[in-house]
Amino acid sequence: MQIGWREFIKRRFSKASKFHSVGIEIGVDEFHVSTLQKIKGEISWVKQDTLPIESWQSSLKTYVDKNSLSNTQCNVAFSISKYQMLQLDRPDVEEGELLQALQWSVKEQLFSDDELAIDYFDTPTEAANLKKLNVVAISKQEVKEVRNGVLKAGLALNIIGIEELATCNLVVPSDDAIITLKQEEGGQLSLNIVKRNELYFSRRLRGYENLANFSPEELKMGVVDNLSLEIQRSMDYFESQLRQAPVKKVYLSLDTIHQDALAEFIKEVIFVSVESFIPNISKNTEMPIAPSSLASLGAAVDNASLIG
Repeated sequence: MQIGWREFIKRRFSKASKFHSVGIEIGVDEFHVSTLQKIKGEISWVKQDTLPIESWQSSLKTYVDKNSLSNTQCNVAFSISKYQMLQLDRPDVEEGELLQALQWSVKEQLFSDDELAIDYFDTPTEAANLKKLNVVAISKQEVKEVRNGVLKAGLALNIIGIEELATCNLVVPSDDAIITLKQEEGGQLSLNIVKRNELYFSRRLRGYENLANFSPEELKMGVVDNLSLEIQRSMDYFESQLRQAPVKKVYLSLDTIHQDALAEFIKEVIFVSVESFIPNISKNTEMPIAPSSLASLGAAVDNASLIG
C-alpha cells in the first residue's frame, strides 16, 4: 500500500505516541478498542472501550483525538462473524502461486459474488498424510474500509488479522496444550486449541447463541452434556489425528453470568481443569475482563500479520 508524499511528511514529523499499541476488533454491531502502554518497563493494558459500528470511522477518529492516541501502532482483528475460515487441501503449486490457486477453491466452497480478500496460514502440525491450509476469506471492500478508516483516524496501521489468531497471544506460553472457549454476546462459540501460543485447531460451535439466558439448572438439562461432548471430540481429534499430548486445561470466556458454575459442570464431565480465561498481561486492577475485550486485546499484542 502506498501513501502520498503529504501524508508521509505529516507522519514523519508528527509527535511520537506515549502509548505502546492499540488493538481494534471489528464486529457486526460494535467495535472494541484496547490500549497498551509501557509503564516502568512493563507493557500494561490501560484502557478498554466499546463503540457502535455505525459510522465507526468517524467515531474512531474522535476517539483517537480525545485520548491522544495519534501515531500509536495499531493492529486490527476481525471478529469471527465477519469472515469465513476454511480448511482446504494445499494446491500442488509453487508458493508464489498459492493465493491464486486458493481463490478458485474458495469460490467453489462459498459461492460468493463478493470480491474476496484471501489469505492462509499453516497449522504447526497436520493429520497424517494430509496437507491442509487454513484459509481466511473476507470481503475485500471491508478490508479496504478498515485500512482507510484506521489511517484516517491517525493510527499507524501494522496488522489486519483475525480473532482466532489474536486471542492466541493472550495465553501463557507453554508446551502444554490448552483450549480456549470464547463467545461474545449472542454469537457463536469459538473453540481453539493452543500450544506455545500457536493455533493447532479451531472450530466454531453453533447452537449456543442463547447461552446467556440459561440458569444453572437449565444448563444442566442437556447444554452441559452437549458442550462437553464437543470439547471432548476436539480433544480426541487433537490427540489421535494430530498425534499430540492431551489437553491440560480449558479456559472459558463466555456470554453468561453463570460461567463459574458452567466450568464446574464441564469439569465433572471431561475430567480436565476448567477455569476463566485471564489474559497474560498486566492491567489496571479495576478493568473488567469480558469476552468482548479479548480479540482487541490480543490484536494489541499481536506481531504476526494475516491479512493486509
